[in-house]
Amino acid sequence: MRLSRRLALVASLQFGLSSRFDCHVWALQAPGGVILIDAGSGLANDALLANLELDLGTRQVAAILLTHSHPDHALGAAPLRELTECTVWTPEPARRSIEEADEEGSGLARARKLGFYPAELRMRPCPVQRGFTHTERFTVAGQEFCAIHVRGHSEDSFCLLTEVDGVRALFSGDVIFYGGVLGLINAPGSTLEGYRSDLPRLEGLDVEALLPGHGLFTLRGGQRHIDCALEQLSRNFVPRMIGQGDLIF
Repeated sequence: MRLSRRLALVASLQFGLSSRFDCHVWALQAPGGVILIDAGSGLANDALLANLELDLGTRQVAAILLTHSHPDHALGAAPLRELTECTVWTPEPARRSIEEADEEGSGLARARKLGFYPAELRMRPCPVQRGFTHTERFTVAGQEFCAIHVRGHSEDSFCLLTEVDGVRALFSGDVIFYGGVLGLINAPGSTLEGYRSDLPRLEGLDVEALLPGHGLFTLRGGQRHIDCALEQLSRNFVPRMIGQGDLIF
């Protein structure tokens, strides 16, 4: 699903582009090759690469940037690295889970036990090129990113701020979604306290394109959705969270 000159959505459960266990996988055409933001579950890599070829004219991937280590975002990193010989970059707090295939730390073991993922789904070790830290600016395939650590959905969750086709874009993983919805879930490491502490880091970024890991997205006015969540969080009531009512995965 091509969205602009350099941006495409190449895997997604909500839009039916790949496996129902996949997050949104964004493909960004950078000066030095295609960068994938997140990697999906690894259960539909053929569909992902076919979509990439259809949208951006290539099956080659220069790098994968992970927003966090949850299975629907990270399990595809190891097989995609083998298929494309790309490098893999992760938040520093997620690095050990990715490199050592830590199924407890990534949440896979618990989610599989609860029946959320297939019983046969396993995590494979994946070498990491480099971990990134909060406020770090780094360049991958000629594209500059700023890493922003925002706990709340998980302890290792990061947002990635960059420029895409002339606009400021935030790849927000499962931190924040369209409409100011937050990603608090019933899982270890997911806390409202993390959001209270870290979500203000997204204030005043002048984000235009808000590109989350699930659901709707927007290419214009993204900061309004962030500001909505910040305003809700300042009240005495819990903001809207993913999975509540109609807000389903």
